[in-house]
Amino acid sequence: MNRIFHLILLLEVIAVNSTAEASSRTTPWLYDTRTMTKGEFEYEQWVTWKTDKKSDDQYDEFRFRHEFEYGVSDIFQLALYVADWRHKTTTEEEHTYFHDVALEGIYQLQAPNPDQLGLALYGEIKHGSEFLELEGKLLFEVELEKVNLLYNFTLEAEWEGQDFAEDKGKIENAFAITYQPDPSTTFGVQLLWEIEFPDWNEQGEDVVSIGPSVAWQSEDWWVSISPMFQVTNVDSEPDLQLRLLFGIDF
Repeated sequence: MNRIFHLILLLEVIAVNSTAEASSRTTPWLYDTRTMTKGEFEYEQWVTWKTDKKSDDQYDEFRFRHEFEYGVSDIFQLALYVADWRHKTTTEEEHTYFHDVALEGIYQLQAPNPDQLGLALYGEIKHGSEFLELEGKLLFEVELEKVNLLYNFTLEAEWEGQDFAEDKGKIENAFAITYQPDPSTTFGVQLLWEIEFPDWNEQGEDVVSIGPSVAWQSEDWWVSISPMFQVTNVDSEPDLQLRLLFGIDF
């Protein structure tokens, strides 16, 4: 855990006296309803660390995603994940491998402001070796003076294996509340409630995780970080997940 706190302190030192102008993701595990302006271009780097499984005391996994976003219009943006690389350690093996590429689109139905609810639609398709996933989200946002409330409803369908014979689904409910004391800093709390459906014919165990988040932004870059801690007792799922996002606007 000391590594997490040292990283947060380092990022806070870097962000001191920054001026907030860049678009940003202040909640690493959720999406808000805002979209990029037309012609805006951004690069995002994702780093996700998963560890501490009761079913495997050697489990440790790092995921790296490289994303390019583009504002097609003021209410529609596209993103290309050019690569999702993973390094996984278990009691049986340790290997680094390429997992997938993905295409994502977000369409804003209604911009958030103090007088109206923010609404947006999210769609994504991922493809890799013997892997295909379709994902849809409904994004909701309530904007208050310095506080924002977010809710994401996610439905996923996934196929794996030879001829994509193995399939499963997942429903996720994600909640967040953020507080922005000044334009360059945002604090938050996020909660994820995930339910898997193996073969779409039975319900798996509920997995609930909760954790804080902090984000900073300057003129043309931003960074956000959030650890998530499992509060249920599902042995096959990691008890700790940490996500760091870094973005540069062009």
